[in-house]
Amino acid sequence: MKRKILLAFALMSVSVAGIAALQLFYSYTTYVSERRQFERDCNEALDEAVDSSFTRYRRIVTGTFRSWLNDPSFIEITARWNPDVKETVFTIKERQPSPVGQSQISMSIGDLKERFDNITPGSKELLVNHMVSQVDAELKKGYVWFYTQKLGDSLTKIAYDTPIEKALLKKEYKVALEKRGIMLPFVFNGKGDGKSYQTKKVNISLRRPHKKEMLQASVVNVDLFLLGQLKWVLAGSILLLLITLFCFWYTLRLLLSQQKLNAIKDDFINNMTHEINTPLTSIAITAESLKKFSHDKEAQENYIDIILHQSSKLMSLTDEILTSARLESSEMELQDMIAVDTMLQQIAAQTESPVQISVTANSNATLQGNKKHLDRAIANLIDNAVKYSTSTNSVVEIRSSTENGKLLIAIADNGPGIPDEHKEAVFSPFYRIPSGNIHNVKGYGLGLSYVKKVITAHKGSILLKDNIPNGSLFLIKLPLS
Repeated sequence: MKRKILLAFALMSVSVAGIAALQLFYSYTTYVSERRQFERDCNEALDEAVDSSFTRYRRIVTGTFRSWLNDPSFIEITARWNPDVKETVFTIKERQPSPVGQSQISMSIGDLKERFDNITPGSKELLVNHMVSQVDAELKKGYVWFYTQKLGDSLTKIAYDTPIEKALLKKEYKVALEKRGIMLPFVFNGKGDGKSYQTKKVNISLRRPHKKEMLQASVVNVDLFLLGQLKWVLAGSILLLLITLFCFWYTLRLLLSQQKLNAIKDDFINNMTHEINTPLTSIAITAESLKKFSHDKEAQENYIDIILHQSSKLMSLTDEILTSARLESSEMELQDMIAVDTMLQQIAAQTESPVQISVTANSNATLQGNKKHLDRAIANLIDNAVKYSTSTNSVVEIRSSTENGKLLIAIADNGPGIPDEHKEAVFSPFYRIPSGNIHNVKGYGLGLSYVKKVITAHKGSILLKDNIPNGSLFLIKLPLS
């Protein structure tokens, strides 16, 4: 049996370890996947923030450029039809020419097929829109086309002399992160401390890609954020692991309990065999003697008394077993009014004992309960105390008192006592303190179990303690109301 339990324990341990390892691996891979997604989101958000900031910047530059083209005091725009190439040619001329560089430029719009002999509001708007879109495309590539000297100088000044504000970048990056569900503080171009995540570097130079001005974001509290994202996954894994451990513990406990019950069963059978064999043997021998031999009337009566006495012992044994079984399946009626002190004195007086029994009854209490079962339970405790009082000066003491609305009954002996490791177990059914195959004290392990059931049915408690300097003390506490 032990070998089978050890094998089951080993297999369950391997299973639990395997489940724990799989859960840890699953949690780790989920964390790694979540962190990769987090890093991807942070990098994509930075690209989005920079692109959005550059879009705003180009919108401002092209808007200013549009205003220059529409300002007749700054730029004069004319149009004429060129019959040679069959295209409308627009001329852009500075009102106040620059001393250096060209002051005017002529150009046509490739996909414009409509003929204009002079400038009109519609044709001017077509040209302005065309030039604004070209400037926007050029800014994306990192350079400025000089249409005229003043337009080129002005564009260069507003496009390159005023860099993108970091405050705008921070605002755009925060918005981009929040779109991805990331609400964490960050800094730009901060030093890595091992606890924050540093994104890839992005070029934010206005002349990119020709010049470089690298920007990197450092996002803090990453691990706490990821744990928050994975809280339900981790909670589920921990819960599953705890359930597995509980099942392992509970199964192991059942196996050990089963082994213990088997040992108790074997011990109970041995004890019962020992207890039953003696009266049965005595009855069989006496009956055989009565059958084979002729006896006078007095001898016959003695033999019959022996049979009756041993039969009474057998009936007492079976009655106690049946009573204990009935307590398991039925509820005890608590209808009797019991004068506790009187009951204790009567039990002590009726106990046949070779040792001294003293009663100190000071409770003056009346308890509502089941007198038959409570009487028998206390008698069992006294019988146990008498059986285990083997010294020459053995004394069994019975005391009663009240305290805080509770009845206290103490039964103490000065015998060898009960080791600490057996103090709880002695109240289990069929349990007897191991003594090998020696039966110095008769019993079959039902007495204290029966006592515990009776006290519990009365909504009380029983405690086993050491009786100083030696012996055992059973303390019963019962509610009086």
